[in-house]
Amino acid sequence: MIRWLFLILLSFVSSLHETIAQEYHSVIITEIMADPTPAKGLPDVEYIELYNTTNRTISLKGWKLAMGTRSVVLPDSVILPGSYTIVCHRNSMDLLAPLGSLIGLSSFSLTNEGMLLALQNNRNKLIYAISYQNKWWQTDKRDGGYSLEMVDVTLPCLEKTNWRTTANESGGTPGRINSFREAGTDVIPPVLERVDVYGNAEIQLVFDKKMDSLNAVSAALIELAGRKILKRELTLPDFHTLKLILDAPLLGGQEYRLSVRNISDCSGNILRETERALALPAVADSGDVVINEILFNPFEGGVDFVELYNRSSKHISIKDWSLGNVKTDGTSSFSLITALNVTMPPNGYLALTTDVEILQEQYPSDTERQFFQMNTFPSFPNTEGGAVLRNNGQQLFDKMIYDEKMHHALVTVFKGISLERMDSAMPSGETSNWHSASSTVGYATPGYSNSQIKNESSNPIFYIEPEAFSPDGDGVDDFANLHYQQNMAGNLATIRIFNAGGRSVKNLIVNQLLGTSGTLQWDGTDDQGAVVGTGYYFIVIDTFSINGQKQHYKCKVVVANRRN
Repeated sequence: MIRWLFLILLSFVSSLHETIAQEYHSVIITEIMADPTPAKGLPDVEYIELYNTTNRTISLKGWKLAMGTRSVVLPDSVILPGSYTIVCHRNSMDLLAPLGSLIGLSSFSLTNEGMLLALQNNRNKLIYAISYQNKWWQTDKRDGGYSLEMVDVTLPCLEKTNWRTTANESGGTPGRINSFREAGTDVIPPVLERVDVYGNAEIQLVFDKKMDSLNAVSAALIELAGRKILKRELTLPDFHTLKLILDAPLLGGQEYRLSVRNISDCSGNILRETERALALPAVADSGDVVINEILFNPFEGGVDFVELYNRSSKHISIKDWSLGNVKTDGTSSFSLITALNVTMPPNGYLALTTDVEILQEQYPSDTERQFFQMNTFPSFPNTEGGAVLRNNGQQLFDKMIYDEKMHHALVTVFKGISLERMDSAMPSGETSNWHSASSTVGYATPGYSNSQIKNESSNPIFYIEPEAFSPDGDGVDDFANLHYQQNMAGNLATIRIFNAGGRSVKNLIVNQLLGTSGTLQWDGTDDQGAVVGTGYYFIVIDTFSINGQKQHYKCKVVVANRRN
C-alpha cells in the first residue's frame, strides 16, 4: 500500500513538473556572455544564464536550446525554483564550476554581432526567446569581456530596454543575481509598424513589440473590408509578426481597409484601435520612389539615415531593392534594403537606417512615422558624397549628390542636420531643391513629411490656436499653438512674447531656421519658467532671409484663468 501511494505521489509530482515546464517564460535567459575576450576577471568562456521564474523545480530533460540556425538538446538536468543555472560548452565546465550550477552542451557557440536564442521544452513548445544584438552592449564595452544582463526578470517580454551591459568589474554575474536588479515598467501599447502583402491571399502585420499569442490569434478584433480572415498565426519565436490568411485573393488595383482593435502585447498592454490601407503591390515605374531626405553627418552617438518617398498613387514593394553610396571615383557600393515584402503606400515615407531606436530618440516627434532597420548600411561621408536607389531589377531609380555646402548659408555646425528635398517633382540632382531641415522640428524629419516642402501660398501666414488658453495642466487648452506657413524656405526667425504693457516675457526662439510650414508651442511660462498671469499677450515674429529681406508679424493670445 505504501509503495502504491508513493508511486501515485511520484506520478503526481512528475505530472506537476511537466505542467510547470509547459508554461511560457517559466525558464528565461537572464545573462549572455557572447564575447568573453579579453577576460576582465571571469574565465574566458562563452555562456548564458537560465533562471527558473516559478516556485517549482523544473526538469530540463529533452529541452532544446536554439542558437541561430543550430539547435542542441539539453542533458537530463533540473533547475531549482528561483535559481540560476549556467549553460556553456561541456569543455568549459571545469572553468565555470566554482560559479554555480552548470549545464554543459556538446555544441555551444555565440556570435559577437548577435543572434537568436530560444528555449523549447520536451514537447517543442517555445518557452523563451531573445534576439540580442551587439549594439545592446554599452559602447565602451563592445570589445569583449562583459556580459549582457536582464534588468527586471519579471518583465521577460521586454527586449532591448530590459538589457544592460553588466556593471560587475569581473565582467559578469553568472550563477547569481545580476548587477542590475531594478523594477522596470512596461505600460506602452504596441505599435503596428507596417502591413506587408504576401502573394494575393496572405498579409502580415508587423508590430514593434512581442505580442500575446492567445490574444492575437483569437481575441483581438481584426477585420479586412471585403474579405474574411480564415486563419491567424503569430510567428515564432519573435512574436512580432501576425500572419493572416484570407478567404479569397486580393484584386489588383483595389485598395482594402484593415482594422485592428484590442490587440495585446506580451505584457498585456492593449492597442485599442488602428487602421491601415493595403493593396496588392504594383510594379514601380522609374521615378515613383525617390530619395527625399538624407542625414550624412549625425549627432554624436547617432546614425545616418536616408528617407524614401513614394510619390505615386501605387502601393509599391521594395523587396530586394538596394541603397548605395557614391564614392570619390564615381563608383557605388550597395546594401540590400530588405528581402521582405515591405510595402510603401501612396505618398508614404520610409526612413532607412541601421538603428531605428537611436533615430527615434534623437529626433522625437508626435507625428506618425515609418522606419525600417537595415542589416547593413552604405557609408556616407560627413562632408560630401551621394546616395543611390536601385529596384529589384538593378534599375537606377534615384540618385542625389550631396555636399555640406548645400546647407543653409547661416548654418555653421552641420552635425545632426539633414538635407530635405523641397519638391518631389523636381530632379534630385538639382542642388537648389535641397535645404537644411528646420530647427523647429529638431533638424530632421525621418519617416514623415519634410519641414521644407515647397509651399505654393503667395503670402506668409502666422496664426494662434486657440486664441485663449489656460496653462493649468488639466489637459484642455494647456498650450498656445503658433501655426505658420511661408512661401519660401530658408527664413530665420526670432519670436518673442510681450505682455499687454509691452514688457518682454519670453523669447520663444531666437534666430532659428524655420520650415516652410509648422507649429510652435507656448506653454504659458516666462523665461524663468514661471507661469505668467492672466491677460492679453502679443506674439511678435521677425523673419529674415539670407538675402536680407525682413518681415514683421504680430499675433494676440489670451492667457485665461488658471486653477489655484
